[in-house]
Formats: sequence, structure tokens, C-alpha cells
Amino acid sequence: MLETLITHHAARRLQQRGIPDDILPLLMQFGAREYDKRGAKLIYLTHKGRERIRRTVGADLYNRLEPVLDIYAVVDTAGTVVTVGHRTHRINRN
Repeated sequence: MLETLITHHAARRLQQRGIPDDILPLLMQFGAREYDKRGAKLIYLTHKGRERIRRTVGADLYNRLEPVLDIYAVVDTAGTVVTVGHRTHRINRN
């Protein structure tokens, strides 16, 4: 998969929030992108993205990954992940 650049802050947030390192490349590859109107992109998984992950990695691995797929990443204009977190609210797509 693609190598993703992450800031020190994002690496700490991955660890603090219990998000496995192997989830981030899947999020970057299959996630939907929304601009946050501040110069960055918000990347998150939709139902279509989850289905594409399931077809790519197989049902067994997907079933293990599914509990941690409700995440998002904020990516700056250079493509570096600034922070990550768990989605607790619906993404507002205005």
C-alpha cells in the first residue's frame, strides 16, 4: 500500500486512541474526502468504502477490523496526516 506521512501529533493520537497502524493506509486508500474549508481534507469511510475494504482484505480480516473503522483523518495540503480520531458524529457534507 501507499506510504502515508504523518505528523508526530497524529502518531500520538493513533496510539492514545487505540487505532491500529494498519488501518490508516486503508482509510487513505478507500476513504471519502471532504474539504473542511480551512485548507485541509477530512477523510472518512462510507458504506461503499467499507465494502471495498471487505472485498480487498477478505471477510475474516474485515470482521476483525470492523470495530475500529469508524475513524477519520485530517490531511493537510501536502498530503500529511495531521490528526486522527474516532467518528462519534455524522460528517456534515455542506
